[in-house]
Parts: sequence; structure tokens; C-alpha cells
Amino acid sequence: MANPERSALHARDIMQSDVVTVAPTDNLQDALNLITENHVTGLPVIDTKSRCVGVVTASDILNFEQEHSEFAQEANSDMARHFDPERQRWESVRVSSFALEEFAEVPVSEVMTRELISVGPDVSASQVAQTMLDEEVHRVLVLDGDQRLFGIITAFDFVRLWADLK
Repeated sequence: MANPERSALHARDIMQSDVVTVAPTDNLQDALNLITENHVTGLPVIDTKSRCVGVVTASDILNFEQEHSEFAQEANSDMARHFDPERQRWESVRVSSFALEEFAEVPVSEVMTRELISVGPDVSASQVAQTMLDEEVHRVLVLDGDQRLFGIITAFDFVRLWADLK
């Protein structure tokens, strides 16, 4: 990105448009694999009408496992660590091998967050940053009026923006 004036930038100028997504009917095992393979912390959930209906994060999946595994205290469980960007700290959760197998049976729709934090493509970059601060999140979705996904903006996109503006 050339050195554009920061005040002239909009969401569409700084968003990532190549976004990995999942469907509500996909299972948690597939979602967790996509998160791991793509080095992301969450995935937008897109329905059959191409609308964004939620977000599923690694934290959502691990917290679901922790809440639903009656076997979490057994010897066949291990501690898994993940960085929770919402809380800005590393978290440890117990993950049982039994529960990991069960992830193949649980649809993403059962775990996803349905309350979307989003902006439109024409919102100024400073308004995007303010939304992230106000909502205390590290990512916002860029959606049109019909809830169709244009892209995603993360805190790292602002880091890249500052690096490019030097």
C-alpha cells in the first residue's frame, strides 16, 4: 500500500478480502482444522444464501469442549493452550481425546457467536478502530446491508497500515 492519507482510508481499503469461512452445518473438527491450518483465531460462518450468520473462534470451540466434556478430568486429557485475543492473554483448557472425536458430531451453529460486530465497506478506518476499541474486539467483519461478507479487519491490519505509512 502506498502512503495514502490515513483520514482518507475506509474499511474496504484495509480489509482482507480473501477470508476463510465455514458453514453453520460444518462440524467443529473441520472448523478447528481450518483455524489451525490458516493460522487464524476465528472464522465467519456463511449460510447457503451467502449471508454471514455468525463467527466461530478457537476460544468458542475449546470453551465448548471444556463445558461439555464429563471426561475432562480423566487421565486421557491434556492441557491445550491458546491465545485469547479478546482477553489479551494465554488460556489453558483441558481437552480430552474423547471430546476431540466428538467434535466431528457437533455443528458449528451450536457453538458460533451470532452477535456480529461489523462495519460497512465505506466506514472510515478511524471509525473501524473506534468500533474495535468500543467493543473490545480484535476483529470486525465488513458486511453489506444484506449481511454479505466483503472482508475482515483485524488488529494486525492496523499494524500493517502503520508499518506502510512510515
